[in-house]
Amino acid sequence: MNIKVNRKTAGTELATSIAPAHWTLVVFASRESLDLLLQTLMAAQIAATGTATIDVLVNGNHPLAAALADHLASPAFTQQALPIRVWDIALGDKANAWNQYIHQIWTGESIAFFIDGYVRLNPDSIKLLGKAIDDQAEVLGGTGVPNGAMDSSAAHAHVPENGFHGNFCCIKGAALEQIRRRKILLPTGLYRVDSLMGALLTLGLDPANNVWVGSRIYVHPAASWQTDSKRWWRMRDIRAQVKRIIRQSRGDLENLAIKDHLRIRKQQPELMLPTAAELIIDWVHRCPSQANKVLRYNPLARRALAELQRSAGKPKGNINMVPVLMGCSKTP
Repeated sequence: MNIKVNRKTAGTELATSIAPAHWTLVVFASRESLDLLLQTLMAAQIAATGTATIDVLVNGNHPLAAALADHLASPAFTQQALPIRVWDIALGDKANAWNQYIHQIWTGESIAFFIDGYVRLNPDSIKLLGKAIDDQAEVLGGTGVPNGAMDSSAAHAHVPENGFHGNFCCIKGAALEQIRRRKILLPTGLYRVDSLMGALLTLGLDPANNVWVGSRIYVHPAASWQTDSKRWWRMRDIRAQVKRIIRQSRGDLENLAIKDHLRIRKQQPELMLPTAAELIIDWVHRCPSQANKVLRYNPLARRALAELQRSAGKPKGNINMVPVLMGCSKTP
């Protein structure tokens, strides 16, 4: 593994990798407050009891990674049986964080679970979802549903077309091993990261030879989580929603470009262009009539494309910088 260790924070013993175990949990964090991330980890420790470790991937926020590493010395973490590792990833990009985990950090566990840094898992969520997909050889991954969608019809209404809900999902080790071996990388700068990962699994990681099979991702209606409700009178929540609407228009372009690559042209995922900007611009040039149908009546999509064209070719950050291990709650 090509990993740097912050010995000042972590101690020399952290150079030793945690031995692979049956399951593991990954937390993606970036813009969360320290308090919110600590709440996420307190719930995660209960839900992930018996797994190998919790890996927290903090991307683009070194102060948060350092502050969380400092908190790992508190009894709330050191008295727990489950080790928590904090990784500092310099580039603030979720697709790059996925790539770093799969290709640099993952140590061969049979199932890896993934949550966002603001998600509080229900205590039984990991066990429910893990057991369900362990029992089905044809399933490559799984996902839960938000609280309040416990019956089957409501559950599927809360899950995207590809069956993958990024707030809480999992991937089998066999699929992760294939992604690593084939050097499949998610395009950096992608907004709909979870949608792409879900599409890859639904196509069995082989769009050239497979058809779209939704049952490759198992949706468990009782594997759930909680998040804080938005307060629409709060200015920061209003600003976040406006940004989300703009990003969703860009996400619509991403989905069309990805669908063209994987499902229409049936190209393998390792042939995707390295950035979302290049992927979308290439699709617009190759499919102008289809692109114009979307852009003509969607000013936000036109704005998103213009921003991508301006940024194309400009480096967003060094994707080759390896993750830095900032600290571990205890030595396994």
